[in-house]
Formats: sequence, C-alpha cells, structure tokens
Amino acid sequence: MPLYFKMLPFLQTYTVVVCCIGLFGNINLIVATCRYKSLRTKLGCLIMISTISHTICLVSELISVKLKLRFTQTHRDECFRFVVVYMFAVLFQSTLFLMMAIDLLLAVIMPIRHKLWQRGPYLLILCTPPVIFSTFAIFIEQLYINHENLLMCTVSLAAPRKVRFWGTIITFSTVLLAVALILVTAVKVHINEQSSSSPFIRHSSTSTKTSRSSEVKLLKSLATLIFFFICSWTMSVILFHVAMYFDSSIGYQFHKYTFILQLPTFCQNFFVTALRSPRYARVYREQLSFLPCCRQRNCLPKKSMTGPSS
Repeated sequence: MPLYFKMLPFLQTYTVVVCCIGLFGNINLIVATCRYKSLRTKLGCLIMISTISHTICLVSELISVKLKLRFTQTHRDECFRFVVVYMFAVLFQSTLFLMMAIDLLLAVIMPIRHKLWQRGPYLLILCTPPVIFSTFAIFIEQLYINHENLLMCTVSLAAPRKVRFWGTIITFSTVLLAVALILVTAVKVHINEQSSSSPFIRHSSTSTKTSRSSEVKLLKSLATLIFFFICSWTMSVILFHVAMYFDSSIGYQFHKYTFILQLPTFCQNFFVTALRSPRYARVYREQLSFLPCCRQRNCLPKKSMTGPSS
C-alpha cells in the first residue's frame, strides 16, 4: 500500500483537529468584534472580514474531508463546482492582506485624515479590489474549465494549468507588495520615533506619544500576521507553482501535502491578536470567562493585561 494511503487517517485527523481549533478562534474573534465597539476600528474590521473568509476556508476543508475530495479521483469540472466558494474565499483573503497593509500605511502617513474617513465607505473601498479580483479570477477559470481527469480534488488542481500559473504569479506578487508596504510603514514609524526623541523637540503631548505607541503595536501585529501568512500560505503557493514544472505524477505529490502548510493560515488571526494586542486579549478573556483557565486569568499572557491597544 502506498505511503500516502497509509497516512490518510493521520492527514484527515490533522485536518479536522486544526479546522476545529481554527473555527473556535475565528468565531471568537468575529463575535468579539461584533460585541465590543473598541475592536471595531478600521483595521479591526478588516481583520474580522479576513477572519470570515478564513472561516469559509476551514468549513470547506471539513466538507472536503467529509466528501473525501482530496482522496478520490474526479474530473476538473466536477471538482470546480465543489470548491468554487472555497476558491473565492482563498483568493479574497490573500488579496485582503495587501489592503490591510495599505490601511496601516495610510494610518501612519496621514493619521488625521485616516481618522476622519467614515468607516463604512472606507471599508467598502478597501474590500472592493479583493472582491473584483476574486470574481474575475473565478470567471476566467470557468472559461478554461474542462473535463480532464484528476486524481484528487483541491483548490489548486481545480484551476486549469495555464490559469494556475498566472494565479500563483499574481498571488506571490501581491504578497511581495504587501511586505514592501509593511517595510515602508516601518521606516515611517521609525522616522516618527526619531523625530519625537529629537533634542529640538522639548515637549510631546500624551496623545502624540500614545498615537505613536499605537502605530508601533499596529505595525507589529500586522507584521506578525504577514509573517505567518508568508510561512504558510505563500510557501504552499510556491510549491503549487513548482509542481507545474514536474511530471503530473510528481506534481500530485506536492498537492497531497501542501494543505498542511495552508491550514495554519486560516487559524492565525485569533491567536496573533490575542498575543500581540492587549485590547483583544482583554476582550477574549472576558468573552471566554466561562472557561476555567480564563477565570483564573491564565489563558492569555500576563503582558497582555496592560498597555495601549492596537
């Protein structure tokens, strides 16, 4: 019996366990954002929207396990119908990371204007490019869909080879652009900190210090999200791209195991915000107070109890 089929119970168990952990965290983040006004900042709402798309991905993975799509031979057009919603959510969440990087850059380089912009229209503007890109990508994929035989059904294999090639290139370019914006933002924050500590500036208001401290924490939180995104989702995208240059029998070996890298991407928001943001940590502790560890204040790091929010 091939090694892959011997590992099927482990792979299915891994998927179910990770998805359940991720759904627990994602649902808590979404509920917390809806319940607490302090979390409904512009970036907080973007994180919640990203978490909703991650939740769709996790539910789709559980459905895939239930239907054994990853372990059953099928046809590309049939596979596409099964994973089209999953595919839309995947494309949307990857592009939304770029929008989050843009939002943080705007908050740093033009803080006053950023605060004055109305949240609803602003979020609509930022979410429109991911929606348009995802819709356009699905439309293009549907034009190239055929009845080709597939040994398994995954989001990446559902897309025809030519579409998959350009899709991975665009996705990777988007991530690189987001990283570049994070670096530009970090440089701007560093310049702000240097100017505030200049000997020519005798006084600095408390609100200014708090604002700059908040900028640093926002940058660190989003940088952490991007870091995990690169380590999980982006690495799997690179493997998808590399697989196209090998024979199909070898390429399938890549697709069998890359989901192990993908799944943590869809679980990260809750845990990153809990560890990096005192405000989120405090809210999660209140929300999960029914758990014994949270009643004893041991479920989240003590450093999250105080400090400015992010």
